[in-house]
Parts: sequence; C-alpha cells; structure tokens
Amino acid sequence: MELGLKRFTGKVSDNDLRLLRTFATVVKHGGFVAAESELQIGLPSISRYIKDLEIRLGARLCERGRRGFTLTAEGARVHEACEKLFDELDLFESRVRDIHASPAGAIRIGMVDALVGDPNFRLPEVFDGYKAAYPNVHFNISTTTSNLIEQAVIENNLDIGVVFDRRPMDQLRYHFLYEEISFLYCSEDHPAWRLRQHDDRVCADDIASYDFVGYPFEHEMERLGVSGLLKRTATVTHMESIAMMIASGRYLGFLTEHQVAAMGGGKRFHKIAPEAFSYASKISVITRQGQTPPLVAAFIEQVEAARARVN
Repeated sequence: MELGLKRFTGKVSDNDLRLLRTFATVVKHGGFVAAESELQIGLPSISRYIKDLEIRLGARLCERGRRGFTLTAEGARVHEACEKLFDELDLFESRVRDIHASPAGAIRIGMVDALVGDPNFRLPEVFDGYKAAYPNVHFNISTTTSNLIEQAVIENNLDIGVVFDRRPMDQLRYHFLYEEISFLYCSEDHPAWRLRQHDDRVCADDIASYDFVGYPFEHEMERLGVSGLLKRTATVTHMESIAMMIASGRYLGFLTEHQVAAMGGGKRFHKIAPEAFSYASKISVITRQGQTPPLVAAFIEQVEAARARVN
C-alpha cells in the first residue's frame, strides 16, 4: 500500500537535500541514464537515492521502466517544491556572499573636538576610502574629552577613539596620526597684549597674575609647563569654550593656529611669548587591546595607509 506525504515531518536534513538534488537532476534530464553524467554516480546509486527519497517522503515519485521515466502526481508536486527550495537556497548563498563582499555593520567612534580644521588631520580621507570599500557600514560618531573616550573604548562602549595621546594605557592600542602645536593666546583687549605692545619680552612673572582657562586635568597643566604658574579660574572640556573665554578679554588659554584661523583670528586672538609657552600634542587613534573586529581592523588599515601617504 502506497503511503501519503503525511509521514514526512517537514524537517529537511543534509541527507534529504542530497536526495532531493538527485531527484531534481533526474527530472531535469528526463531519466536515470541521462542524469548519470551530471551526477557522477552510477545507475544503482541513483536508483537507490530515489528509492530512499520515496521512503522518506512516503510516496512514489516516478515511474521508471521500459515505458520510460514519468513523474507521478506526487512526484510533480515534490519537484515543484524542490525548485522553490533550491531557488531559496541559491538566494541565501548569494546574500551570504554579499555579506562577505560588502559587509554591513556599525562602528562607534569617539573624537575630541576641533581637529577637522588642521591640514594634517587625515581622517576625512580615511572615511572616504573606508566608505568606498564598505558602503554598508554605519558610523556613530560622538565628541567628548580624551579621558572619557579612553574609558568608553576600554569598556567596549566605543570601537574607536581619536584622542590627545596623554599617557599610554595598557588596555589600549595606539595608532599615531600626527602632532599639533598649541600656543598661549589672549585677545586684543587683554592686559597681557597691551603689555606685549610696550615690551617684546613677556615673561612668566608678567602673566602669572592673569586668569587662565583650560582643561580640568592637573597633569595637563604639568604637561603644558604652567602648573603653579597660571591659575586656572575657568574649566572647560571643549576647545571652542576656550576660544570663547579668550575672546572675552579676561582669560589666557591654549589654542592651535588652525583653530584660530578657523575662527577668524584677527584682533581676537594673539600669541603670548610663543617661544616660551607652546606645546606639542600627539593625536592618536585608539582601539582596545586583544582581538580586533574585522570592520574596525579595516578602519585602522585605512588610518595607517593615510599616515604612510603623508610620510
């Protein structure tokens, strides 16, 4: 007695796929003999596979014998289902190949502010090259201070950081970008500039009594060489805030030349004793130590390539 399709549970195994592909190939060629060449197996094996499939599905799929090869009604339905199944599998394989050819995902980047105006800043071309290679990657970019960026990268809340390289941390890997120079500035209305008008030599004692605007970290003051000299009476976390306080005519603060140029320069910002009060900052891209995700590693490759072009 021939059994119906109800015996089949609907769960397709790897062996089922092999049997179904054999069946589909036999149907395509119109018989066992014609399918032998494509399948690269002998007639006994083909016959056994078709029989195993019929037992698995609980239905006779084809008539074979002296009258030739013909599908049963059940066989025609199974063959139609096979074609749809293999079309879906081909689509799946194509989509997986696309993932590897053009991977998608998101990269979280934290950056300090006021870098883009620097002619040595290479990240715009890094983004250009990266986006050309990985068009499906989405960037989430935030701006904050170096210490918060470092902590976020360590805690895996950011994938990449662009920071002032303050001190090496064991949990981070550093990729040097370039170095920028900052100078001590005041505005035209500040007493230090009026003093400069009358005497070319402005020494540390001359400016020690003036208010200074800067970052909240004491080690930054030490690195600048102004710890115990300039009294910080205004604390900020962004470069634009430093510029604003300097422009008020009440404060001294450190800015880079490209930042001053971007803000119009002119009468609002003047260097004070640049030979004595200037410092270099290393700008670095940071990632976590350990295994680097492929999308992040590809970004770092673009960073290294951009730096190599400059050097």
